Amino acid sequence: MIKIIIGLICVMISNVLLGCSLATIKKEWNKNKFLNGLFKAFFIIISCILLYLCSYLNPNILIISIDGNNLNLIDGMKVIFISGISLYGYNDLIKLKEMFTIKVDFKEKEYEKETEIGIG
Repeated sequence: MIKIIIGLICVMISNVLLGCSLATIKKEWNKNKFLNGLFKAFFIIISCILLYLCSYLNPNILIISIDGNNLNLIDGMKVIFISGISLYGYNDLIKLKEMFTIKVDFKEKEYEKETEIGIG
């Protein structure tokens, strides 16, 4: 379960970083959107840690029934976290693809030519 939580945290952080760099390249970076992404990721991470602690302390409490399968908190978290890894992983791959195919305009820097070089 720890590997799944660490994996989810990694893809979430990756998603924020890729989104930030892609927005910077496209010159669409938005401070509020960035802060909202960090805020969301931070509180999801804290919630995951607390949920894991609760599920570790109370492994026998059945929480949900999915298609007739009764799941405790740990098993329910595994299902949701694996779904989150899949979703964020997919979004990360799309952002990577965009970064590799993005076209950026480069302009040559114009320098002023000095006509005289004064050596004293």
